[in-house]
This record gives sequence, C-alpha cells and structure tokens, in this order.
Amino acid sequence: MIGLVLGCASPGGDSAAPPPYPETYTPETDLEDYELVRVETETWRPLEDPVETALYIQKAAYHRKSAPAESLDHFAAMREQLPPLGAGLRLTFAGDAMWVGGNWTHVFDAVADRFDGNLSALNVETPTSPDLPTDQGALGLYAFNADPTYLDGLPVQAVQLNNNHALDGGEEGLTASIAEVDARGLTRTGIDQHAVVDVAGKRVALLSFTWGINAQVTPQRELFIVPFGHDGDVDLTPVFDAIAAVDADFVVVMPHWGYEYEYYPDPHFMVQARKLIAAGADLIVGSGPHVVQPPELCHVNQGGTPGVGTCAIEADGPPRDAAVLYSLGNAATVMSTLPCQVGVVATVSLGEGGVTGLGWTPIVSHPDVPDVEPPDPGNAEEAAEIERLRTHLGEGWERGGGE
Repeated sequence: MIGLVLGCASPGGDSAAPPPYPETYTPETDLEDYELVRVETETWRPLEDPVETALYIQKAAYHRKSAPAESLDHFAAMREQLPPLGAGLRLTFAGDAMWVGGNWTHVFDAVADRFDGNLSALNVETPTSPDLPTDQGALGLYAFNADPTYLDGLPVQAVQLNNNHALDGGEEGLTASIAEVDARGLTRTGIDQHAVVDVAGKRVALLSFTWGINAQVTPQRELFIVPFGHDGDVDLTPVFDAIAAVDADFVVVMPHWGYEYEYYPDPHFMVQARKLIAAGADLIVGSGPHVVQPPELCHVNQGGTPGVGTCAIEADGPPRDAAVLYSLGNAATVMSTLPCQVGVVATVSLGEGGVTGLGWTPIVSHPDVPDVEPPDPGNAEEAAEIERLRTHLGEGWERGGGE
C-alpha cells in the first residue's frame, strides 16, 4: 500500500496535478522486512509460510513505529487542533476486549468509572460461548473463546460483535455468543443488524463493519464484511448504503480495520475515512490494530484546503465537524508488549454541528492477574508509555481528574 495514489483531478481541472495528502504521499524507505508485513488473515494461514509467519511474529514483538513524513507532520499539526470535551451528548468507546484467560467478571472493575458517557461501547473480539472450552489454544492457533461471564463485567451498554474472531467458535459458537449477549440486555451491532439507540433523547446509529474473518469459511450470517485493507480502490458501497438508510441524529461508523501493530493509520485508511464522513458519518471509531493510533478532527463544508495538517471535506448537507478515532488499542488483552497493553478510553461530545470535543484516558491490561487498571505512576515502564501516548495523541484533550 506504500505510495498508493487515489482520487481524481484537482478542482482546478489540472489532470496532471495529484490530489493532496492523504491520497498522495512520499513512500517510506529503509523499512525492516517485518515492517512490510500487512496480513489480511482471510488470505493467510498461520505456519503455512514459515517466513511470513516469522515476520508477523517479529512485527507483533517490535511493532511499526514509523509512518510517511507527511503523516508525521499531519498528526503533529492535528494534535494542536483537537478540542477538549464540550457540552452535549457524550459517547464513550474502548477498543478490543480480547480473551484474557480468567477473572472474567471482574476484569474491568478498576476502570469502570472511566466509561461515563451517556452511552458506552467496545469491540468484543472473542466468542463467549458456554459450550466451548476457554483454554488458550483449545480452538486452534489464534482462535479463542471466553467464559460468558466476561460479558457481565463489561462497563458498556453496547457491543460490536463482528470482527476477524467472530467465527473462532464456528457458527454454533457465534449463535451461542449472541444468545449470551441478548440475555444480558446489551445492545449489539454487527451481526445480522446494526443498532440505533435512543441516547438522552437523540437517536445514535452504531454501524459496524469488519475487514474479514480468520476462519476459512463463508459466513452463514450477515457479518457486514468490507475488505478495508485490500489493495486498490475498496468498494465502500455497503457502508454508504447503511449510512443513507439509517434514521438517526448522529451516525457512528465502527470499522474493524487497519494494519496490526502500526502506530499510525496508513493513508489508505485515511482516504476511506474521508469518504465515510462525506457520506454522512459524524464519528468513526476503529478497532483492530491492537495499538493506539492518533485521531483526526475533520471539518465538513467549512472551506479550507485539504492536505497535511488539515482534514477538510466538501459534501452534501450543512457545515459540521466529524472525528476519526482510528484505533483505541486494546481494552483488555494478554498480549505481551506494553503498547498493546496500554489502551485508551475515548469520550466524544456531540451537539449542534456534530463533534464538539474529545477526551481520552489511558487504561492498562495486566495479563498476569488478569485485570485492567488505571496506570500506576510508580511503575516506571507504564509511566514512560503514558508519556509516549501524550506525545503521540496530544495532551490538550486528555481528561483530567473530575472532568
């Protein structure tokens, strides 16, 4: 995907002029081999290609910290533009709630108060079937199942269920998981249906899509699969159609997308985000990369020149602000690297004119317990990772005490 060029002629009609960033950018050079591994796992069978598997494991250990120069400049400028939380409706999100191996009901006890929006949601990236084993490896490499009591401790009212692990337990495991979610009264999105929720008198749509599934089968249910990461111009029509069909005051698109272990969203996904906002999305909340990526604030129908440092979009409708949270990292995990263990809880305020503000606060998974807790300032490694995130995301919208 490096050096991908998307878009059409410039507004002035000069067909030779390339469209601005993120459609065009300067390719990175001197990357390590593992940094080039970008696996779409419906086309990858672990261990069949030993070289690719080894590079993937290396990437999981070392991550990809770099990005094109334009991306580094863009997000450095964007950090100064992100507004802190404002008045209005508040929605809170976290990333991937993965298999954690035990302490199911109480994993989130220490951070439940951070999910304080009028509506909270996260991505449940494991089946929760009572009929399948919960031991790691029992269902195969990179396949998992959690005890259904995991759902009892989730500090959210809504869950995304379509992701690449949705069929880890087969169709029967998915059906059983849905029954467990429904029995607890959680709002679910992404399997057979999207969700529209009444939140403080406003209708909020949660439209959920996934790049694919790990299982080498054709799903019997509708999982709303859109291959976001594939080469070339991805067909986003299913997302456009869902946005157009929904009756809601605010539209949240929740794509399970992105390249794993990369600290910045590839421009390929930034191009897609702008198309989704132009189609009517007010907020995009991504999951999947397992590490935190910086967000964007996009101005719709407000003039401005798109490019490095500016997300300016022209579309039908009145002026508004929209936001893209490309990846919030993991909500809970047993992954071994600290950047995979430190995720964020993000809150977005919405009002007249769309997004009015953003707020983030870090959470830390402790695989040995297992649980998720606020960062320990006395833990030097955790403190250093939080400081890295402050530089990476920006401190202006970090939530302080009592906010």
